[in-house]
Amino acid sequence: MRVLLKMALEDAGFDVVGEADDAQSLIVISQSMNPSVVIIDFNMEQTDLVRLIEDLLDIDPVIAIIIISDPIDSVGETVLSAGARAFLQKPFSMYDMTDTVRKVKPIY
Repeated sequence: MRVLLKMALEDAGFDVVGEADDAQSLIVISQSMNPSVVIIDFNMEQTDLVRLIEDLLDIDPVIAIIIISDPIDSVGETVLSAGARAFLQKPFSMYDMTDTVRKVKPIY
């Protein structure tokens, strides 16, 4: 799935500046690369996911965070309350993904 997301985003004209395998790596990449949008598709407990969202917003309060989750996870309301800009439930189309990134991407 990761390769498809990256290809779809690049085909839509977005620059993919990094990929992370875990929350700590994502924090490090976000600090060094300063992305405008972060897409999170990690298998995490809700409390850890909320903490990650808060940590990313501490790095950059304007960063747009998109959370991807399986349908059984019911985390949408929680992550949006924590500061995520969007929630995508699997399965979704690559059009849905790129459209969501366009909608939430900050304009500087």
